[in-house]
Amino acid sequence: MSQGKERPRIPRESQQGKQRERSRRGGGWPFVLAKAMLVPFLLFFSLIAGLMIGYGVFGNKPVSEVFDLGTYKHMYDLLFADT
Repeated sequence: MSQGKERPRIPRESQQGKQRERSRRGGGWPFVLAKAMLVPFLLFFSLIAGLMIGYGVFGNKPVSEVFDLGTYKHMYDLLFADT
């Protein structure tokens, strides 16, 4: 056994109060819905930011072309062209 001080015992009534407090802290369906919507929003934002950085900074092209549909049609034609 350890030679250190023993932890003071917490009465059962205060332990039950803490458990009730923790269960209420979980939120409810609005909080869960907000968390569930946050993840796809952050993924979409990361995709757009990555496209802009990759195309504009590394590709030395105008960033506005990221939002042009013709850019992606051209890439598709390059990838799947019949040779």
